[in-house]
Amino acid sequence: MTNTTPGSKLKVFLTLNGPPICPAMTDAEFRKLMMQLRDEGADLVKERLDRLAEWAPEERRRVWTWFGANDHEIRHSLITGLTATLAVMRSLAPGNFLRAHPDLDRSLGCLPTNKNVGTVAHVCGPDTETHTISIHEEFCTIRDRSRAATSKLSTIIHECTHFEDTFGAGDPKYGITRFIPEWGQSNPEMAIKNEDSISAYVIWLD
Repeated sequence: MTNTTPGSKLKVFLTLNGPPICPAMTDAEFRKLMMQLRDEGADLVKERLDRLAEWAPEERRRVWTWFGANDHEIRHSLITGLTATLAVMRSLAPGNFLRAHPDLDRSLGCLPTNKNVGTVAHVCGPDTETHTISIHEEFCTIRDRSRAATSKLSTIIHECTHFEDTFGAGDPKYGITRFIPEWGQSNPEMAIKNEDSISAYVIWLD
């Protein structure tokens, strides 16, 4: 069942004896890792929500660093978006992480992605019914965790902010690096809708 076309039902046939999603690990190992990273990511999102509720000077500086503003509007946007993101992340199960395939994109109500080279994962933003995250093989080659660079952990957060029932964020600026704060400070209107700015704000270790 999808929610992109009201009342529509689509059959998606899955191959149960196909190759593992990540060649270097079994699907059981992959599922276990995804659940660990989901929990770690959810904890980081919850930590930011707690800090936003307190709104101490340190958090105001952190918000300005990544988004070029720290007024009531940006705080409200972050609290609203991160609260929704946390709910989505906590609902993720192993079945939410599927091998990327054009037929899967179509079944979710989106055109197949044309950004395959270098893409590690993607979602169909309007897919607020299943919150499926499509995994590319490149995802398997990046580090599991990092508090200062792109990783599997940051990718899960990144993709969850793309759903229309969280931030509905896009990709105007890729890459969790030391250059993202400079870009965000110069582009505050875009930064609050930039997936990697939000992900970096959540995971970065001061």
